Amino acid sequence: MRNPLQAQIDRSPRQVSQRQKVAGLHQMTLQRKGGLPDNLRASMEKLSGLSLDGVKVHYNSRKPAQVNAHAYAQGTDIYLGPGQERHLPHEAWHVVQQKQGRVRPTMQVNGMAVNDNPSLEREADLMGMRASR
Repeated sequence: MRNPLQAQIDRSPRQVSQRQKVAGLHQMTLQRKGGLPDNLRASMEKLSGLSLDGVKVHYNSRKPAQVNAHAYAQGTDIYLGPGQERHLPHEAWHVVQQKQGRVRPTMQVNGMAVNDNPSLEREADLMGMRASR
């Protein structure tokens, strides 16, 4: 069952633009064998001042569906559901937030600790877009 709020977010001009930019990253991403694409990693590192060398991206993962999401970040792992590569910049910024120690669980979804803080989500949208430019 699709979350109506997620559907609205997916149709937003910001998400549409980000999807187009990420489409270009997709090929490079596949070549990196699970890491962040070089240009996205470099942009994220420049914006955050943190190294993202150890980030692993799990493509076509079934894990996001288990928590009613398209994608999520946990530590230095990013899990993307099938066809959800457009969420990579947003989720990469969540890795930054976690490395900075700013993410604390606010709820549980199917036994997994989750943070649904709106300000962290907005920040990940914004910084993901900036890093994708």
